Amino acid sequence: MRRYEGKVAVVTGAAAGLGRALALGYAGEGAELVVLDIAADGLDETAAMIRERGQRCTTYRIDFS
Repeated sequence: MRRYEGKVAVVTGAAAGLGRALALGYAGEGAELVVLDIAADGLDETAAMIRERGQRCTTYRIDFS
């Protein structure tokens, strides 16, 4: 069993950089993801990468500022 199997991880800033890396790391450990960012294109790319790893992913375009 992977470390986060059956868990849901919420990651902000997931369209690129550290946020994307964290989201992919959680996906690799079995978590389902909820990813958030203002950059829709990058967010869609991250979601596609997560789904390629066989994990469920929900995206929200949001501005936290």
